[in-house]
Amino acid sequence: MRHQIKKVIGMMLAVCMLVGIGNNNFAATTAGQELRTQVLYLADVIENDNNMNDYITRGEFARMVVKASPYKDSASIYDGNSGFSDVAVDYQYAPFIKIATKEGYMTSYLGGLFKPLEYLTYRDLTRASLALLGYTNEDFSGNQIAARFETFAALKIDDNIERAANDFVTKKDAVNALYNTLKTAKKGSNSIYGPTVFTELSVNSDGDLNATGLTKAKLEGPFILKKGEALNLAIPFDITNANIFINGTSATLETTFRELSNNGYLVYYYNETTKTIYIYKEGTTLESSTMVKKGFVNHIYYNASDTVTPTRVEIDLAYYTLGNSEVKFAFSYAGTIGIGDQIIFIYTKSDDVSSDDDSGRI
Repeated sequence: MRHQIKKVIGMMLAVCMLVGIGNNNFAATTAGQELRTQVLYLADVIENDNNMNDYITRGEFARMVVKASPYKDSASIYDGNSGFSDVAVDYQYAPFIKIATKEGYMTSYLGGLFKPLEYLTYRDLTRASLALLGYTNEDFSGNQIAARFETFAALKIDDNIERAANDFVTKKDAVNALYNTLKTAKKGSNSIYGPTVFTELSVNSDGDLNATGLTKAKLEGPFILKKGEALNLAIPFDITNANIFINGTSATLETTFRELSNNGYLVYYYNETTKTIYIYKEGTTLESSTMVKKGFVNHIYYNASDTVTPTRVEIDLAYYTLGNSEVKFAFSYAGTIGIGDQIIFIYTKSDDVSSDDDSGRI
């Protein structure tokens, strides 16, 4: 059985979870293939990371390109008419095919055909990527195919892809093209395309996508797991091969079971998409400066110049600096935590605190 921590503590924990998430390499300096795939998986552009080296069909890609577009949520209002004689109305990709062709991301064939089971060509992939950025036929003169490839290369959307125009492309090729598209500026704009479609996405200083926001948005928790309770029954996916972090440090399943037997409780979050479990325990570790603690609130302190917003608390005779506005509000007169309350919280040991005798930052 899972025990949901009261709302304000959950909010405090969510704020501090960034330390644990950061260790999961979703903001790597140079985006490797695994990260590129994971970003698109988190964004629901791809449904899984299986068969990455297999050729991708036109039907399969229609879903990918629409899910990477401003129309990513529009397939749910499908009217049952695919628009093509070779696309059954109940075909799983029919709604995406209709949107992809209507918006100019993909083209059809003579005779009202889409050919959903044929493999996607590099030429089709190039067209779709540029169309997402706002490019149309009018932007290319002369040999349009050659002009598109020139623009595709100039924008570096072809990074990690080596194909000729009529070559079939793999799922991996499609992932690379769409990832590169998401981190490229829209036509005639300085705005990077990806964050305009996925508000949780950002771009780091190296120009790669940072999916920490997507990861955080998909977190479930916080929950308390008490001694004697089974973690595998509390998590809705197989934990055998799960990514596990304890106080921000990578851990094995065996270590997790040992920590549960040695502690009265653990606080945990999970991300079903990435099959990742974030666990926090009481006590200090040499590897991490982030930890969980349970205690009673003794005092709440305010600055003399601001008697509305608290800046510091005393919990079990130890002092903690309050970090951001949400945490400060929780301990304020209008918040839900008061003197005498017993709370569970995550704090980070840091030199950046308001006083030398503070134990850390909440």
